[in-house]
Amino acid sequence: MNAAGSSPVRVSVSNDVCEHANGLDQWLDNRYHQLEKKARFHGSLTDVLLDKHVRITKEIIDTPLVEQIGYVPSDKIMLINIHGDNDILLNGRYVNSGSFHFSSGKPIHAVSKSTICAYIVTLDRDFFYEHLTDTKMLALKGAFEKFITPTQGSVLDFQKTILQNFIGHQGFDVGQSEILRLMASVNDVALSETDARLQVLPPSTRAYIVDRSCELLFENFSNEEFGVLEMCNHLKVSRRTLQYSFESIMGMSPLNYIRTVRLNIARKLLLLSPNDKIQGAALDAGFSHLGRFSRYYQDFFGELPSQTVGRTANKAPR
Repeated sequence: MNAAGSSPVRVSVSNDVCEHANGLDQWLDNRYHQLEKKARFHGSLTDVLLDKHVRITKEIIDTPLVEQIGYVPSDKIMLINIHGDNDILLNGRYVNSGSFHFSSGKPIHAVSKSTICAYIVTLDRDFFYEHLTDTKMLALKGAFEKFITPTQGSVLDFQKTILQNFIGHQGFDVGQSEILRLMASVNDVALSETDARLQVLPPSTRAYIVDRSCELLFENFSNEEFGVLEMCNHLKVSRRTLQYSFESIMGMSPLNYIRTVRLNIARKLLLLSPNDKIQGAALDAGFSHLGRFSRYYQDFFGELPSQTVGRTANKAPR
Protein backbone atom coordinates (compact mmCIF):
# COMPACT_ATOMS: atom_id res chain seq x y z
CA MET A 1 0.00 0.00 0.00
CA ASN A 2 1.30 3.48 -0.88
CA ALA A 3 1.59 6.26 1.65
CA ALA A 4 -1.41 8.39 2.56
CA GLY A 5 -2.23 10.94 -0.12
CA SER A 6 -0.86 8.78 -2.95
CA SER A 7 -2.80 6.82 -5.54
CA PRO A 8 -2.40 3.07 -5.05
CA VAL A 9 -2.91 1.19 -8.29
CA ARG A 10 -3.85 -2.46 -8.19
CA VAL A 11 -3.74 -4.65 -11.30
CA SER A 12 -4.82 -8.28 -11.36
CA VAL A 13 -5.27 -10.81 -14.16
CA SER A 14 -7.00 -14.16 -13.79
CA ASN A 15 -8.14 -17.11 -15.87
CA ASP A 16 -10.51 -18.25 -13.13
CA VAL A 17 -13.99 -16.78 -12.74
CA CYS A 18 -14.10 -17.23 -8.93
CA GLU A 19 -10.69 -15.66 -8.44
CA HIS A 20 -11.71 -12.72 -10.62
CA ALA A 21 -14.91 -12.16 -8.62
CA ASN A 22 -12.94 -11.99 -5.38
CA GLY A 23 -10.95 -9.06 -6.76
CA LEU A 24 -14.03 -6.83 -6.83
CA ASP A 25 -14.19 -6.27 -3.09
CA GLN A 26 -16.28 -3.10 -3.28
CA TRP A 27 -19.35 -5.31 -3.78
CA LEU A 28 -21.15 -7.30 -1.10
CA ASP A 29 -21.24 -11.08 -1.69
CA ASN A 30 -20.03 -10.69 -5.27
CA ARG A 31 -20.28 -13.84 -7.41
CA TYR A 32 -19.58 -14.68 -11.03
CA HIS A 33 -21.08 -17.77 -12.65
CA GLN A 34 -19.59 -19.31 -15.78
CA LEU A 35 -22.68 -20.36 -17.77
CA GLU A 36 -21.07 -22.21 -20.68
CA LYS A 37 -19.38 -25.51 -20.00
CA LYS A 38 -15.62 -25.89 -20.48
CA ALA A 39 -15.49 -22.25 -21.58
CA ARG A 40 -12.36 -20.14 -21.48
CA PHE A 41 -12.27 -17.23 -19.06
CA HIS A 42 -9.92 -14.28 -18.96
CA GLY A 43 -10.47 -11.34 -16.65
CA SER A 44 -8.44 -8.28 -15.70
CA LEU A 45 -8.97 -5.58 -13.09
CA THR A 46 -7.28 -2.21 -12.71
CA ASP A 47 -8.14 -0.32 -9.52
CA VAL A 48 -7.14 3.24 -8.71
CA LEU A 49 -7.89 4.65 -5.26
CA LEU A 50 -8.00 8.42 -5.74
CA ASP A 51 -8.48 9.00 -2.03
CA LYS A 52 -10.28 7.17 0.77
CA HIS A 53 -13.66 8.24 -0.62
CA VAL A 54 -13.26 7.54 -4.35
CA ARG A 55 -12.26 4.43 -6.29
CA ILE A 56 -12.33 3.85 -10.03
CA THR A 57 -12.14 0.38 -11.54
CA LYS A 58 -11.65 -0.85 -15.08
CA GLU A 59 -12.83 -4.43 -15.57
CA ILE A 60 -12.37 -6.53 -18.71
CA ILE A 61 -13.94 -9.97 -19.10
CA ASP A 62 -13.46 -12.23 -22.10
CA THR A 63 -15.71 -15.30 -21.99
CA PRO A 64 -18.71 -16.56 -24.00
CA LEU A 65 -21.42 -16.34 -21.30
CA VAL A 66 -21.07 -15.10 -17.73
CA GLU A 67 -23.38 -13.91 -14.96
CA GLN A 68 -22.64 -11.57 -12.04
CA ILE A 69 -24.72 -11.30 -8.87
CA GLY A 70 -23.78 -8.94 -6.06
CA TYR A 71 -24.96 -6.04 -3.92
CA VAL A 72 -23.97 -2.37 -3.78
CA PRO A 73 -23.39 -1.44 -0.10
CA SER A 74 -25.86 1.05 1.35
CA ASP A 75 -23.04 3.45 2.33
CA LYS A 76 -21.68 3.51 -1.24
CA ILE A 77 -22.87 4.87 -4.57
CA MET A 78 -21.77 3.19 -7.78
CA LEU A 79 -21.81 4.49 -11.31
CA ILE A 80 -21.29 1.77 -13.92
CA ASN A 81 -20.68 2.17 -17.65
CA ILE A 82 -20.34 -1.08 -19.64
CA HIS A 83 -19.14 -1.63 -23.21
CA GLY A 84 -19.74 -4.90 -25.03
CA ASP A 85 -19.90 -6.44 -28.49
CA ASN A 86 -23.54 -7.22 -27.62
CA ASP A 87 -25.96 -5.49 -25.26
CA ILE A 88 -25.58 -6.55 -21.62
CA LEU A 89 -28.57 -7.57 -19.50
CA LEU A 90 -28.38 -5.52 -16.30
CA ASN A 91 -31.16 -5.76 -13.71
CA GLY A 92 -33.69 -6.68 -16.39
CA ARG A 93 -32.66 -4.05 -18.97
CA TYR A 94 -30.31 -4.15 -21.93
CA VAL A 95 -27.49 -1.60 -21.72
CA ASN A 96 -24.29 -0.73 -23.54
CA SER A 97 -21.70 2.02 -23.80
CA GLY A 98 -24.15 4.94 -24.06
CA SER A 99 -25.93 4.19 -20.80
CA PHE A 100 -25.07 4.20 -17.08
CA HIS A 101 -26.37 2.38 -14.04
CA PHE A 102 -26.41 4.53 -10.91
CA SER A 103 -27.31 2.82 -7.61
CA SER A 104 -26.88 2.41 -3.86
CA GLY A 105 -27.99 -0.40 -1.54
CA LYS A 106 -29.36 -2.44 -4.45
CA PRO A 107 -28.64 -5.90 -5.90
CA ILE A 108 -26.83 -6.15 -9.22
CA HIS A 109 -27.60 -8.93 -11.69
CA ALA A 110 -25.77 -8.81 -15.03
CA VAL A 111 -25.50 -11.30 -17.89
CA SER A 112 -23.05 -10.87 -20.78
CA LYS A 113 -22.70 -12.99 -23.92
CA SER A 114 -19.52 -11.36 -25.23
CA THR A 115 -16.33 -9.61 -24.19
CA ILE A 116 -17.05 -6.58 -22.00
CA CYS A 117 -15.19 -3.60 -20.60
CA ALA A 118 -16.76 -1.91 -17.56
CA TYR A 119 -15.82 1.38 -15.89
CA ILE A 120 -16.98 1.55 -12.27
CA VAL A 121 -16.81 4.58 -9.98
CA THR A 122 -17.38 3.74 -6.29
CA LEU A 123 -18.03 6.68 -3.98
CA ASP A 124 -18.71 7.06 -0.29
CA ARG A 125 -22.33 8.12 -0.19
CA ASP A 126 -21.75 11.12 2.11
CA PHE A 127 -18.82 12.27 -0.04
CA PHE A 128 -21.00 12.18 -3.16
CA TYR A 129 -23.74 14.29 -1.59
CA GLU A 130 -21.15 16.80 -0.34
CA HIS A 131 -20.04 17.31 -3.96
CA LEU A 132 -23.49 17.58 -5.54
CA THR A 133 -23.91 20.45 -7.96
CA ASP A 134 -27.72 20.11 -8.03
CA THR A 135 -29.88 19.54 -4.95
CA LYS A 136 -32.50 17.46 -6.79
CA MET A 137 -30.36 14.34 -6.23
CA LEU A 138 -30.81 14.76 -2.47
CA ALA A 139 -34.27 13.24 -2.94
CA LEU A 140 -32.61 9.86 -3.54
CA LYS A 141 -32.64 8.67 0.05
CA GLY A 142 -32.18 5.04 1.05
CA ALA A 143 -31.68 2.35 -1.60
CA PHE A 144 -32.17 3.44 -5.21
CA GLU A 145 -31.20 2.67 -8.79
CA LYS A 146 -31.41 4.72 -11.97
CA PHE A 147 -30.66 3.92 -15.60
CA ILE A 148 -29.25 7.05 -17.22
CA THR A 149 -28.59 7.81 -20.88
CA PRO A 150 -26.76 11.17 -21.06
CA THR A 151 -25.70 13.06 -24.14
CA GLN A 152 -22.82 11.65 -26.15
CA GLY A 153 -20.60 14.51 -24.97
CA SER A 154 -21.14 13.56 -21.31
CA VAL A 155 -20.34 9.91 -22.08
CA LEU A 156 -17.10 10.78 -23.88
CA ASP A 157 -16.05 13.20 -21.15
CA PHE A 158 -16.65 10.54 -18.47
CA GLN A 159 -14.61 7.94 -20.34
CA LYS A 160 -11.78 10.41 -21.01
CA THR A 161 -11.66 11.41 -17.32
CA ILE A 162 -11.56 7.77 -16.21
CA LEU A 163 -8.77 6.84 -18.63
CA GLN A 164 -6.67 9.85 -17.61
CA ASN A 165 -6.73 8.64 -14.02
CA PHE A 166 -5.51 5.17 -15.02
CA ILE A 167 -2.70 6.55 -17.14
CA GLY A 168 -1.59 9.55 -15.14
CA HIS A 169 -1.52 8.69 -11.44
CA GLN A 170 0.40 5.49 -10.94
CA GLY A 171 2.35 6.12 -7.77
CA PHE A 172 1.89 9.91 -7.81
CA ASP A 173 -0.01 12.15 -5.45
CA VAL A 174 -3.56 12.88 -6.53
CA GLY A 175 -4.34 16.56 -6.41
CA GLN A 176 -7.69 17.98 -5.39
CA SER A 177 -8.17 19.20 -8.94
CA GLU A 178 -8.19 15.63 -10.31
CA ILE A 179 -10.82 14.54 -7.79
CA LEU A 180 -12.93 17.60 -8.52
CA ARG A 181 -12.64 16.92 -12.26
CA LEU A 182 -13.87 13.36 -11.77
CA MET A 183 -16.74 14.50 -9.52
CA ALA A 184 -17.76 17.08 -12.10
CA SER A 185 -17.96 14.33 -14.72
CA VAL A 186 -19.93 12.05 -12.37
CA ASN A 187 -22.31 14.91 -11.58
CA ASP A 188 -22.73 15.63 -15.27
CA VAL A 189 -23.78 12.03 -15.92
CA ALA A 190 -25.94 11.62 -12.81
CA LEU A 191 -27.85 14.86 -13.35
CA SER A 192 -28.14 14.78 -17.13
CA GLU A 193 -31.43 14.73 -18.96
CA THR A 194 -32.14 11.57 -20.92
CA ASP A 195 -31.69 11.92 -24.65
CA ALA A 196 -34.89 10.52 -26.18
CA ARG A 197 -32.94 9.07 -29.10
CA LEU A 198 -30.72 7.02 -26.79
CA GLN A 199 -33.12 5.80 -24.12
CA VAL A 200 -32.28 2.63 -22.25
CA LEU A 201 -34.75 -0.04 -23.25
CA PRO A 202 -37.47 -0.67 -20.68
CA PRO A 203 -37.45 -4.17 -19.19
CA SER A 204 -39.20 -6.69 -21.41
CA THR A 205 -41.49 -9.26 -19.81
CA ARG A 206 -39.10 -12.10 -20.61
CA ALA A 207 -36.05 -10.23 -19.34
CA TYR A 208 -37.91 -9.42 -16.12
CA ILE A 209 -38.94 -13.06 -15.65
CA VAL A 210 -35.35 -14.24 -16.13
CA ASP A 211 -33.95 -11.54 -13.86
CA ARG A 212 -36.33 -12.37 -11.01
CA SER A 213 -35.84 -16.14 -11.51
CA CYS A 214 -32.07 -15.73 -11.16
CA GLU A 215 -32.49 -13.73 -7.97
CA LEU A 216 -34.87 -16.34 -6.53
CA LEU A 217 -32.42 -19.14 -7.23
CA PHE A 218 -29.59 -17.17 -5.64
CA GLU A 219 -31.70 -16.83 -2.50
CA ASN A 220 -32.58 -20.56 -2.44
CA PHE A 221 -29.68 -22.40 -4.10
CA SER A 222 -28.94 -24.64 -1.09
CA ASN A 223 -32.51 -25.99 -1.17
CA GLU A 224 -32.46 -28.90 -3.62
CA GLU A 225 -36.27 -28.83 -3.76
CA PHE A 226 -36.24 -25.32 -5.22
CA GLY A 227 -36.52 -25.66 -8.98
CA VAL A 228 -38.55 -24.73 -12.05
CA LEU A 229 -41.94 -25.30 -10.42
CA GLU A 230 -41.07 -23.10 -7.45
CA MET A 231 -39.90 -20.33 -9.82
CA CYS A 232 -43.21 -20.52 -11.69
CA ASN A 233 -45.20 -20.37 -8.46
CA HIS A 234 -43.26 -17.38 -7.13
CA LEU A 235 -43.57 -15.44 -10.38
CA LYS A 236 -47.08 -16.66 -11.21
CA VAL A 237 -46.13 -17.72 -14.75
CA SER A 238 -46.58 -20.97 -16.63
CA ARG A 239 -43.79 -23.46 -17.15
CA ARG A 240 -43.90 -22.75 -20.88
CA THR A 241 -43.52 -18.99 -20.31
CA LEU A 242 -40.53 -19.59 -18.05
CA GLN A 243 -38.99 -21.93 -20.64
CA TYR A 244 -39.43 -19.48 -23.51
CA SER A 245 -38.08 -16.60 -21.40
CA PHE A 246 -34.86 -18.44 -20.51
CA GLU A 247 -34.31 -19.73 -24.03
CA SER A 248 -34.73 -16.28 -25.61
CA ILE A 249 -32.72 -14.32 -23.01
CA MET A 250 -30.11 -16.82 -21.76
CA GLY A 251 -29.98 -19.34 -24.58
CA MET A 252 -30.61 -22.23 -22.18
CA SER A 253 -33.45 -23.90 -20.32
CA PRO A 254 -34.27 -22.88 -16.74
CA LEU A 255 -33.38 -26.40 -15.56
CA ASN A 256 -29.94 -26.18 -17.18
CA TYR A 257 -29.44 -22.72 -15.67
CA ILE A 258 -30.29 -23.96 -12.16
CA ARG A 259 -27.84 -26.84 -12.41
CA THR A 260 -25.09 -24.62 -13.87
CA VAL A 261 -25.37 -22.03 -11.09
CA ARG A 262 -25.29 -24.74 -8.43
CA LEU A 263 -22.16 -26.23 -10.01
CA ASN A 264 -20.50 -22.79 -9.96
CA ILE A 265 -21.41 -22.37 -6.29
CA ALA A 266 -20.00 -25.80 -5.45
CA ARG A 267 -16.78 -25.03 -7.29
CA LYS A 268 -16.35 -21.75 -5.42
CA LEU A 269 -16.77 -23.62 -2.12
CA LEU A 270 -14.16 -26.19 -3.18
CA LEU A 271 -11.70 -23.47 -4.19
CA LEU A 272 -12.16 -21.51 -0.98
CA SER A 273 -12.02 -24.52 1.38
CA PRO A 274 -10.08 -27.35 -0.32
CA ASN A 275 -9.62 -29.14 3.01
CA ASP A 276 -13.36 -29.54 3.57
CA LYS A 277 -15.21 -32.59 2.30
CA ILE A 278 -16.49 -32.58 -1.28
CA GLN A 279 -19.83 -33.92 -0.10
CA GLY A 280 -20.29 -30.83 2.09
CA ALA A 281 -19.78 -28.48 -0.85
CA ALA A 282 -22.21 -30.53 -2.95
CA LEU A 283 -24.88 -30.43 -0.25
CA ASP A 284 -24.41 -26.71 0.35
CA ALA A 285 -24.91 -26.09 -3.38
CA GLY A 286 -28.10 -28.15 -3.51
CA PHE A 287 -26.80 -31.58 -4.67
CA SER A 288 -27.74 -34.50 -2.41
CA HIS A 289 -26.43 -37.28 -4.69
CA LEU A 290 -22.61 -37.18 -4.68
CA GLY A 291 -22.15 -39.47 -7.70
CA ARG A 292 -24.53 -37.45 -9.85
CA PHE A 293 -22.87 -34.22 -8.68
CA SER A 294 -19.40 -35.50 -9.67
CA ARG A 295 -20.68 -36.48 -13.11
CA TYR A 296 -22.32 -33.09 -13.73
CA TYR A 297 -19.22 -31.32 -12.40
CA GLN A 298 -16.81 -33.17 -14.69
CA ASP A 299 -19.04 -32.63 -17.71
CA PHE A 300 -19.21 -28.88 -17.08
CA PHE A 301 -15.71 -28.03 -15.82
CA GLY A 302 -13.72 -30.78 -17.52
CA GLU A 303 -12.35 -32.18 -14.26
CA LEU A 304 -13.60 -34.09 -11.22
CA PRO A 305 -14.27 -32.25 -7.93
CA SER A 306 -11.34 -34.16 -6.41
CA GLN A 307 -9.03 -32.77 -9.10
CA THR A 308 -10.15 -29.21 -8.32
CA VAL A 309 -9.49 -29.82 -4.63
CA GLY A 310 -6.09 -31.39 -5.28
CA ARG A 311 -4.97 -28.58 -7.55
CA THR A 312 -6.11 -25.93 -5.08
CA ALA A 313 -4.55 -27.68 -2.07
CA ASN A 314 -1.21 -27.90 -3.89
CA LYS A 315 -1.21 -24.14 -4.44
CA ALA A 316 -1.97 -23.34 -0.81
CA PRO A 317 1.01 -22.22 1.32
CA ARG A 318 2.28 -24.89 3.67
